[in-house]
Amino acid sequence: MQEHARSTGADSAQAGFAIVDFLEVFPEELNRTALAAAQQGRLVQDVRAALPLVLQILTSVVRGLPGSVPADNAPEFAQRLGQSAQWRTRAWKGILQWLQFGIPGDSLFVPLLEVCLQQLRVLAAHRLRNDGLDDDDEIQAASAAADDMVSNMKVAAKYARSVGALVLEQLSQGWVVQILDHSARDDSQDAMAWSAVAISFGETYTDFIVSHMADPGLSEPIGAYLQLMVALTRYPGHHGFDEDVSDQPLNFWYLLQEALLEYSYDSEGDATIPTMEAARRTYAEVLRALVAKSAFPTADTWLSADRDTRERFASYRRESGDALLNAYYVLRGDMLGALVDEVLSLGALSLDDWQRAEALLFALRSIGEAVPVTETEHLPRLFSAKALSGQLLPVLQARTDGSDRAAQWGLTSLQAAVISLTGAYGEWWRERAELLAVVVPSVATGLHEPALVPTAVAALRRICENCREQLGSAASSLVQLACDVLRAGAAVPAREQQRIFESVAEVVLAQPPDTHATMLEPLTSVLLSALHTDVTQLETVHGSPEPQIAVLTDRLRLAEALARGLQFADDIEEHALAGDADAVAALVFAAQCYQGASLQAFRNGLLGVLSRILALPEWPRDAAGMVQLDDVLLESMLAVVNSAVRRGPHAFALAFSDAVTFVGSVWTAVVARVGADGTPTFGARWADQCPALLQSIAQLATVAAPATAAWSAAAPNSDETDRVLGAVITRAIGDVCAGLACDASGLAVAIEQQPVVSEYVFDLSTRVLQTRPALLACVDHAATARLCELSVHALTVPSRLALKPTAYFLTALIRLSGGSARSTPATPLLQALWAEYGAAWLRAALAGIGGTLPRSLLPNLTELLFAMARNHLHTVKSWMTELLAQPAFPSPHADAAAKRNFQQQLLGTRSFVRAKAVVGEFSIQRIVPATPFFAGARPLHSRIFSACWMLDDDRDWNGQHRDIRHPGAPAPPAPATMTPNLHAQTSTEGEPAPDDGEWAEIRQRLWNAKRPAVQTT
Repeated sequence: MQEHARSTGADSAQAGFAIVDFLEVFPEELNRTALAAAQQGRLVQDVRAALPLVLQILTSVVRGLPGSVPADNAPEFAQRLGQSAQWRTRAWKGILQWLQFGIPGDSLFVPLLEVCLQQLRVLAAHRLRNDGLDDDDEIQAASAAADDMVSNMKVAAKYARSVGALVLEQLSQGWVVQILDHSARDDSQDAMAWSAVAISFGETYTDFIVSHMADPGLSEPIGAYLQLMVALTRYPGHHGFDEDVSDQPLNFWYLLQEALLEYSYDSEGDATIPTMEAARRTYAEVLRALVAKSAFPTADTWLSADRDTRERFASYRRESGDALLNAYYVLRGDMLGALVDEVLSLGALSLDDWQRAEALLFALRSIGEAVPVTETEHLPRLFSAKALSGQLLPVLQARTDGSDRAAQWGLTSLQAAVISLTGAYGEWWRERAELLAVVVPSVATGLHEPALVPTAVAALRRICENCREQLGSAASSLVQLACDVLRAGAAVPAREQQRIFESVAEVVLAQPPDTHATMLEPLTSVLLSALHTDVTQLETVHGSPEPQIAVLTDRLRLAEALARGLQFADDIEEHALAGDADAVAALVFAAQCYQGASLQAFRNGLLGVLSRILALPEWPRDAAGMVQLDDVLLESMLAVVNSAVRRGPHAFALAFSDAVTFVGSVWTAVVARVGADGTPTFGARWADQCPALLQSIAQLATVAAPATAAWSAAAPNSDETDRVLGAVITRAIGDVCAGLACDASGLAVAIEQQPVVSEYVFDLSTRVLQTRPALLACVDHAATARLCELSVHALTVPSRLALKPTAYFLTALIRLSGGSARSTPATPLLQALWAEYGAAWLRAALAGIGGTLPRSLLPNLTELLFAMARNHLHTVKSWMTELLAQPAFPSPHADAAAKRNFQQQLLGTRSFVRAKAVVGEFSIQRIVPATPFFAGARPLHSRIFSACWMLDDDRDWNGQHRDIRHPGAPAPPAPATMTPNLHAQTSTEGEPAPDDGEWAEIRQRLWNAKRPAVQTT
């Protein structure tokens, strides 16, 4: 193009414009162009072959900046274009675009990077001279190109030595520090551009830096580079207010610490000493920089700032806290000692230079999690009785004139720092129990100041969690503190009140069980009185009851938090159930202590409050007369009961009969009420409130202490307990199935519209199967049959929320029904259910794989199919052979050979991973036909017809095909090739095939069962 311009007498600069224009946009346009793979590959090869010439042209343009080293043999148009800052900027952008193709070899990459760094230095020189030859856009573009090259991980892995030495040479010359100082003085926005290369280099070449810190040839430039990073860390100003640079190097200090740790592990002998000494010197400076940068700005600056600015500074403080932790991992005791010395040198904390004191306390708090509890050199000096009483804790009692906002803000910040510091070393206090009597009351003073409440609660919770045994002598004081918090009402936020109650309960639980009732009595009395008062106010409210409902809900959550803190650890309960003598003795003793009059009175009173809430006449009712209880209030009521239902004893545990009666009363009031004719009447919002009740039933059925446990002597005998729970589960399953079947759109549509109801009913059933499978024998057989019918339809719903719990339930059922499973009283029933509904489950799963369900649900169907094949191989083989013989099933695109191969591979593997691969390969048949060429997508109406056919085909427990989704609709015809039950053929219609033993009895019950009337518990 240039030769043509010369021959025609045209201006060569005009040709240069076109060349640079083309080179700038070509990479982007190439990425947008869709080419065949072969064409794309050849084009990329041509592009990479042209890289030297392209980069020569573009670098010739950028080196047109005055002061640059001129390029050799630079084209005339490049020299002319290089005189314009606009064209130099475009050339930089072109270089950045061409970098994406990869610069082959260090012979081309290193010279290009050297040009980029040299031009950045020239731009910095012009900016320092303020001669007007620098341009902001050019600086940004040049920095972006150099940053992209330095952060190239592949280049760093191959050419770390050559690239690292080059960058260190350029960055150690001091121009970066000078330009950063200039940017800070002039409040320039270009500091990020000047520092980008240094930061990217540190994050990419961390291992190179660590491994060469003691290298005689590189130690000096590495030291200069580390000083540069320290300078960036202490960049002048306050982050978020007047600078946004100082947070950029924080990630480098983390990476450097990790690399130093790995280096010390990999190296041997004294080889690491020079490196670690250099690193400690650097991190000592980092510590000073971070403490200075973490200090709050002046009161005028802070109080006049907007919320976003303050949040940016708070975010920086969180990141700098992590960087302080990284510094501690390098400096260890030296850092802790330096910080403690600084704090003690301040004397009594006051508002004079409080920002520095607060920053030092913040640094000590940030490293608290890493300081070992065995530390005996520096922390005893910081937390000595003299330092606590004379320097740290007095500031918590200080007060200021409320009219002075600046003083109040400073005092609150300093108090929060002291409280946070004591909480951060909660585990360390465990060995210094004599100081807890001073520390805990001081921390509790923060509860009287609204701005300090969250900090005080967090610190108190940390101390109680780590020192629960040592706080025995202070347990009564903590209980009194909880009472004061309860009386304070809204002065302490509800969430913080719950945390206090739970922490106090944990301390009480750690004391001997015979003291629990005495310790808890003041708190339980106040809580019960407050609950009765709240219910009375709700009875007499005029106008909207929402405020009173919110207050009552918060009170119930306090009872739940208290009960949650009084729960024995899971491992103690597990050891006791496994027969551990010490654990059993501990639980038996606790159960005996919990039978005292005071705790029994609280349990009765709590049950009375819950019953009173449910019976309030003020609750609105729907057209059927069902109570419309507030959802959040209902969940809080049930949570109180659930939190005390444990395998071990619990101070607040209701009697088994009382808990069952209460849950049944709530179910009858809000979900379904059964009339004299056995027909259930459902509440208007039954589907919204049913899941919470199903969760409570699951808790009762699977978590409640076994009646045979030594600590459950007062519980009913095991047979009676299982009978009651079986009746409860029967009622729940029956009502849920009947409620979903009432939907006129069909059962499958109802499940899709109410997937949470389906999820929780199958979750209840799965938990019973997994924890107490024998309990299923006490559930009415008709209810289990109905649940199985529901599962067939749930397998056809394209919703993960509905299908996943269904698949889990069926997988558990199938595993327990297999011949290798441990026999239980429910085993004959499970085997009968498999024989009756297994073919339908298999058919629904295959149809889902064939296309009726999204591919994202295939893992759940695969697990179900794998369980079928592993536990009932011969039956599944017979059913699958018959099903896959049907035309166009499970997909019209799968031919006979593909289906036969799928069956052989699925049934022939014992590996679940292989089964997933087999199902995944076969599922492709639903969209790609088994022909070499794909003629087109399957018509949409074909998929809809296939899905509807699967939904309409269902079998009841009499073996007849009919649709239970539409109680009054005619049943669709049964497929001609599918028998109702492939294991039990009938010789006479309506009569089952002969069988022997208990299996025959169970099958006869299923065969003769009619649709059950919903019965009450």
